[in-house]
Amino acid sequence: MENLIHSIITLDNQEKYMVLNQATYQGNQYFFVAKVAEDEEDILDDFKLLELVEVAGEKSVQLVTDEKIIDLLTKYFQKEETE
Repeated sequence: MENLIHSIITLDNQEKYMVLNQATYQGNQYFFVAKVAEDEEDILDDFKLLELVEVAGEKSVQLVTDEKIIDLLTKYFQKEETE
């Protein structure tokens, strides 16, 4: 898995997010991201969990909505922060 931590991801709606952490679970890649201002200098108070998906050969991200996955990843990312 390519390390994307501190990289900026631009969504289709042109919102920009910085990857704060990433993980692989059951072969899928997930990212904990924070929305950044247009100038990419300030982190805003908008955090999301995204999953990397591939559609028709193109990589994209989608919002994680599965509560079980959200709970598991949240615990994982919190554990990493305390180590």
